[in-house]
Amino acid sequence: MKQTLSITIWRESVCAGDDCDAPHELCLLLPHDISLGDVAERILGARYLASITGGKATWILDAQRPLAVFAQQWTQPRFLVSPDTPLASLFDHAAKPHLQFRYWCQADPERVFHSLEHGEALPERYSR
Repeated sequence: MKQTLSITIWRESVCAGDDCDAPHELCLLLPHDISLGDVAERILGARYLASITGGKATWILDAQRPLAVFAQQWTQPRFLVSPDTPLASLFDHAAKPHLQFRYWCQADPERVFHSLEHGEALPERYSR
């Protein structure tokens, strides 16, 4: 029998109206050897991340550290670690595996990615 990985994914709300169905939690049972890139594809395919008017939401995917930047205007995320990285290897084995999406408002996703990639302070959430 193939091993599986149970993971919980959370995202922050994008506005007060979005709080109505918070917490925004998605629980997945995945193959134990699934890659970060494959999980990202599943999340995009499930349309889990909220879209906003204006089409420029920026999200930071974390699992004890930043892993990727997702942007509403991008078709694919930009990864801070290899998308081929096995998802299970990103978690402390003593903790329940989870991913969290931090909503970085409409901040320029290129600037957000650059800041994370170079260990610099993130731009203000409300900057453009």
